Amino acid sequence: MTEKEATDWADAQLLNESENFDHISTLSLKGPSYCLKLPSYEFPGPRKFTYIEEFALRTKILVPKNEDEKSRFLNWLSSECMGRDIKIPEVYFGYLIEHYFFECDDLAFANNFLEEQLKILIPKNLGVADEIWASIA
Repeated sequence: MTEKEATDWADAQLLNESENFDHISTLSLKGPSYCLKLPSYEFPGPRKFTYIEEFALRTKILVPKNEDEKSRFLNWLSSECMGRDIKIPEVYFGYLIEHYFFECDDLAFANNFLEEQLKILIPKNLGVADEIWASIA
């Protein structure tokens, strides 16, 4: 989210008579960079997403044909999955992506695998992403 998107969101919240008027008005007037430097007792920090929540949000906006976006997603996925429960399909997917893209360097197979798995995992996690977006919109 850009600085402008954050302040535009804060402005919209103010117009809707937000419950957190002080925090939202500070965000609107000063911007997120300023607010993030404040101690947590003055301005709440950003919400920490679970792995599944972040996975859902990232895949919702992912355009796999965009090589820069895909590269950022693959780098995030292959590092964030490490040390997590491999029984979770999205985590296991991350381990396989790490293996196929970065260890085997078989890009043709890896890209096919990525597309096939995203067709399954994006719809599965869409509700998670939509719920998060609905809570902040």
